[in-house]
Amino acid sequence: MDTAPQQLRLLDPPAAVPPGAAGDAGPFARPGTALRASRTVAVLGACGGAGTSTLAAALAHALRGSGERAVLVDLDVPGAGADVLLGIEDEPGARWPELAAARGDVDGEGLVAALPRWRRVPVLSGTRAQAAPPDGSVVLDVATGLLRAGESVVLDLPRASGWSHAARLLAAAADTVLLVVPSTVPGVAGAASAAVALQEAGAGDPWVVARRPAPGRVDATAVEAALGLDVVAELPWDPRLAAAVERGEGPRVGRRAPVGRTSARLAAALARAS
Repeated sequence: MDTAPQQLRLLDPPAAVPPGAAGDAGPFARPGTALRASRTVAVLGACGGAGTSTLAAALAHALRGSGERAVLVDLDVPGAGADVLLGIEDEPGARWPELAAARGDVDGEGLVAALPRWRRVPVLSGTRAQAAPPDGSVVLDVATGLLRAGESVVLDLPRASGWSHAARLLAAAADTVLLVVPSTVPGVAGAASAAVALQEAGAGDPWVVARRPAPGRVDATAVEAALGLDVVAELPWDPRLAAAVERGEGPRVGRRAPVGRTSARLAAALARAS
């Protein structure tokens, strides 16, 4: 039986659960009680090496720093893994393989408590020991459980060509999609393709983040002209990023770090848009 429409509906957390509606939300819904506000932000790269995972992690960190509860959810599986990027691959905690039986009403609060953390961010990622992607029903039920527990979900999506059915549904249901576009001709071409995939999935227009440097003549204005979309932020190159990742520290997210500044501005823009 295809349960996708029900799952997609559950990804829209209501302001309050009316009496008699508790059957959909299970233990997360009490008749007449309000749910904590939460949102879904999907982060998508225009091409490989766009810096999607770095920005997604930094944005989750910025959201939590602003007082919003947020979880980083890695859907670019199989892959290197968000936990490797963040230097927490040896930290204990649940990963996608441990959630194979997480179906139906997922205990979002319990799940957050079981996840490893990077700085202050709970992280749900894959594992190097098991390359298979998580089951689509598990992905949707886990995302729904997190949202109903009041956690905003920052999705690190693979490129559109690698979307599973669940990733497509989540992209379509996201409150905001950030499209990270390197300031190059191939980057803009990939962004145009990604924008079409988002439109076909039923998602709204993405927020474009232009990643610098621009080695040629492709600047933010050229990106906007080519895509017909506004560039909401520019992500400068951080010459110290690679060394920080290799030391197991993850991206530099302080106020003076380029990705830290950009993610803080994006978090503030999300707050204003909500």
